[in-house]
Amino acid sequence: MTHDDLAQRLVNARRQHHPIDTLEPERLPPDAATAYAIQQAVIAGLGTTTGGWKIGARAPGGAASGSPIAATLVHASPARLERSAFFRVLIELEIAFRFAEPIAPRAEAYARDEVLARVGQVLPAIEIVDSRFAQWPNVAPLAQLADAQNNGALVTGHAQPYPALARSLDFVEPELALAFDGVSLVPEAVGNPAGDPRELLVWLVNHCAAMGITIEPDWTITTGTYVGAHRIEGPGILHGAIDGLGEVEIEFA
Repeated sequence: MTHDDLAQRLVNARRQHHPIDTLEPERLPPDAATAYAIQQAVIAGLGTTTGGWKIGARAPGGAASGSPIAATLVHASPARLERSAFFRVLIELEIAFRFAEPIAPRAEAYARDEVLARVGQVLPAIEIVDSRFAQWPNVAPLAQLADAQNNGALVTGHAQPYPALARSLDFVEPELALAFDGVSLVPEAVGNPAGDPRELLVWLVNHCAAMGITIEPDWTITTGTYVGAHRIEGPGILHGAIDGLGEVEIEFA
């Protein structure tokens, strides 16, 4: 199987709403570069464009990874979504960003200060985690990376100017709330596994530059969960809030 073959299977799974039952080991992406190429091929195969990115790391300073999010899957809060449109629904409360200007590829790596100086907006977000593989989560990491790093959709709250919140907002352990039909989903300890998620923006800018991708200012870049992932089994109202940033809401019908 070439990476084009797997990309087409992922496109078909989305269009036909039928999961990929099996993925033999010999058909896995051989490396991360191939998985990232598949991500781009799926966006193109769906006939849409990029509307955002999801990025993350398992520990502060750890290796980062990410995926583009199709523009058709980025929704403004309050959003009403059909739960049946997904294979499964797990939800994560996150902080997202938008850049103030396009960031074009260049040969020289972007420095941290250059990247953060270009951040324009910050906003609360809820990511819906989903997978096109029937056997998820028992799926090889490179296959999950190829499949948009398990992104199902992204719902965004009201954007605020980043410079006004750069120092006052707690990006590491913010006060927050998340509830489904009034039942809290917040664990005892909250926090992004990557630490300060702004550090991930540096990785994203240089990753896109290496792929020849210009980052657009209307892309919403979400940076990992503060509350783990919570499965939603039926209809109801999901409401999240991050202190000092705002609220985000989804009605699952």
